[in-house]
Amino acid sequence: MANFLVRDTYVHHDYDGPPTGTIFILTALGFLISSVLGWIYRRVPRRQPERILVLVTAASLISAFIWAYSGNLIYSYIDPVRWDGASFGMYLVGILNAGFILLCWSAGYFSFRYYQLTHEQRLTMVELKQHAQQTQLQMLRYQLNPHFMFNTLTSISALIRDRQNEAADEMVERLGDLLRQSLRSNPIDMVSLREELATLDMYLQLEKVRFQERLKFTHEYDDESMEVLVPGFLLQPLVENSIKHAIAVNEQGGSIHLAAKVKDGRLLIRLEDSGSGDGQAIDGHNNSGVGLKNVQQRLVGIYQADYSFDVGVGEAGGYVVSINLPAYTPE
Repeated sequence: MANFLVRDTYVHHDYDGPPTGTIFILTALGFLISSVLGWIYRRVPRRQPERILVLVTAASLISAFIWAYSGNLIYSYIDPVRWDGASFGMYLVGILNAGFILLCWSAGYFSFRYYQLTHEQRLTMVELKQHAQQTQLQMLRYQLNPHFMFNTLTSISALIRDRQNEAADEMVERLGDLLRQSLRSNPIDMVSLREELATLDMYLQLEKVRFQERLKFTHEYDDESMEVLVPGFLLQPLVENSIKHAIAVNEQGGSIHLAAKVKDGRLLIRLEDSGSGDGQAIDGHNNSGVGLKNVQQRLVGIYQADYSFDVGVGEAGGYVVSINLPAYTPE
């Protein structure tokens, strides 16, 4: 482009400039010089701006001299008579024009490289953040296993002490089934509510071995909610908390009711138990337990602020937890 502009300048001075073929040769030479500059620039350390500035200035001026000298040499062969009258000022203007063009090209090159670098760094930070988030979710999920195992083994130990060997044996068998299911699932994967409820049923069957008729579980789900994706092992810690504070402490047992439905693009889950029956069940129904804190932290990691997790007291004085999540479904 610069060569064509030079040619237009010559036209205004009754000279039509060099032939088009010569201009293309000079353009190709400029492309070659800029390619060499790019090769040199790629080997400059990115964190040394002073060195880059000195190198760009020196490389551009040297390249400009080579480019201008080559152009003048070609022009002298084309029209030696006219070019013999050229003054030193014309040579200097040619070098300065070429230098200006190459400096602009160098500035554009490093601007683009800087954009690439910042873009790559941004992508790397996003990947690192996602990896850290996945690791945190994985650790939170793994935290549930020893917590759950401790409670379950304590229950099995109690059955053995009470000489309820058959019940203890059945509980161990159902525990094995539940652990196999846990090992088959990825700790950071989302599962459908249908799958989550199937896992929860395995846990309830395990606890029913211990509590028999004292544990009454009812549920109410709509069809649309079955395919909504939720974090794996979302419900088990909530039900375990109700069993601990409403069933285990009450000789008459108690009830747990779980409801799930989709409304306005949101999955609404509500879990309520009957309480301990002594009017003090709420003392144990707070969100400071390992299971409940774990669930809340996982929800924060997955949904950020796009969720709600509320713990309260029901009409019967028992524990109530309400969860509001986006109703994501498999694509």
